[in-house]
Amino acid sequence: MKLSKPMNKLAVNIVVDAIGREKELQIASYKVAGATIVDMGLKTPGGWDAGLILSKICLGGLGEVKLTSFNIDGVILPAVMVYTDYPVESCMASQLAGWRIKVGDFFANASGPARALARKPKKLYEELGYSEVCDEAVLVLETEMYPNEDVVKFVSESTGVKPDNLYLVIASSSSIAGSIQISARIVETGLHKFHTLGFNIKSIKYGFGICPIAPLHPNPMVMLGKTNDMLLYGGSTFYMVDFDDDNKLKEFVEKSPSSTSRDYGKSFTELVLQVGVDFLYKLDPSVFAPAVVVVNNIKTGSTFKSGFINYEILRKAIGL
Repeated sequence: MKLSKPMNKLAVNIVVDAIGREKELQIASYKVAGATIVDMGLKTPGGWDAGLILSKICLGGLGEVKLTSFNIDGVILPAVMVYTDYPVESCMASQLAGWRIKVGDFFANASGPARALARKPKKLYEELGYSEVCDEAVLVLETEMYPNEDVVKFVSESTGVKPDNLYLVIASSSSIAGSIQISARIVETGLHKFHTLGFNIKSIKYGFGICPIAPLHPNPMVMLGKTNDMLLYGGSTFYMVDFDDDNKLKEFVEKSPSSTSRDYGKSFTELVLQVGVDFLYKLDPSVFAPAVVVVNNIKTGSTFKSGFINYEILRKAIGL
C-alpha cells in the first residue's frame, strides 16, 4: 500500500515532538557524530507517556497505543491496548525487531521504520513488496549501552541517511518505557506467527491487541523473561481479514496461539533465572505467539478463536 508519507517521516514528527517535551517526559536527547540520540529509558527514568510514545515510534506512526488494565485474580496490572489500520506496514515493516546490530562491543535489537530503508531483513521486504525512500530515519534500539560514533556511522551507511537526519531512540528493557514497548508488540507477535505459518498476512486488514505490562526488575535478563511471559501467556489479539476460505482460515487460527507449541507452559521468567538466556535459542519458535487469537473474516462474516490466558504463569512472572 502506498502511504501519503513514509513511516520514517511520521516517526520523525513523533520524535521531534517528544524532544520538545523532554522535561515533562523525563527523557533526554544529545548528539553523537551529528545524529540525535533520544534516551527514553537507559540513563533517564522515562515514564508511562514516554513508553506510549516509544511504542508509536516503533509502529512507524501508523498505530495507536494506550494504557488500560489487566485483572489477575483481583490484582490490577497496567496493560497496553494497541490498534492499527495498517498492520502489515506498521508491525512487520517497522515494529518487528528484525535487525540485530553489533558494532564492536555495542549490541542492540533494532526496530522502527529505519529498517525499511536498510531492508532488514531483505527477504521479508521482498515478500511484503514494501519499500521507502526518505532523507530522514528513526531507529529504536533496545540496548543497555549508549551508541557511539561507530554505531551512528554503521546505521547511516546501512540506511543511506546522513547522520544529521538520523534519530536513534534508546531504552533498556528494565525501564518503564522499555517494558511498555515490548508489550505493545502484541499485534506484531500475532502477525509474525501467522507469517511463519505461511498465512498470507497481506489479507490482514486491521489489528487490535491487549497485553499486560511486566513489572520492572533491575536485571535486563529477568525482564526478558517477564516481558515474554506477558506476551505469550497474557496477550490477546483480534484481527480482521479478507480471506476466501473459512476452513483454511480456521486451521490457521487454531495453529496460531502460543499454546500450540511443544514448549508451551514454561515460564520464561523462571527459565532465565535457572539457566540464563541461552534457552531462547533452543525453544520451539512457534511458542512466540499471543496467548489468544481471534480472527474475523470480513468476507464471510465468520469469527474464529483459539488459545487462552494462562493466569498461573502470569502470577509467577510478577511474583505473586
